[in-house]
Amino acid sequence: MLKKGSIVLSIWCDINFILAFTILCYVIVLKKDSPILQVASFSEAEIAGLSAKTIAALNCFTILYNSCALMVSVLTWPLIRKNLVAGEKSAFWTLVFVIGFIEVMAFLASSYIGHGRWQVNVLQSILYIVGIGLSGYSLSKGEKNEYQKTGH
Repeated sequence: MLKKGSIVLSIWCDINFILAFTILCYVIVLKKDSPILQVASFSEAEIAGLSAKTIAALNCFTILYNSCALMVSVLTWPLIRKNLVAGEKSAFWTLVFVIGFIEVMAFLASSYIGHGRWQVNVLQSILYIVGIGLSGYSLSKGEKNEYQKTGH
């Protein structure tokens, strides 16, 4: 079950990475405005009424947030695939707090824009809960995975 939990958490990482990378490319490479304007259901007239500084600030926060999200994925992926799957409880607790905090904050942040990205938040939270639940259950039962059984 530890391996299944780590696979589900890896999927969380993959989705988080792909979304962050795509949004960064959209804003930086394609030089488009932050997708938050569409997610927050701004009308064309409302977007046109925003000052250039406001849009620049949204783009700045979008780049900052998504670069951090991308790096969290990069840093947690090996923690999941190497340490957690090897049965290290410290990896489990790090993931509980790091990803758990991110998931709670995602819902809080989304509340300011009418939960405009609730579908992504729910999907990511389900993956997190299932993955951390399977991993935690396995670790609490002292189950050994193939890595631990063979010593390789």
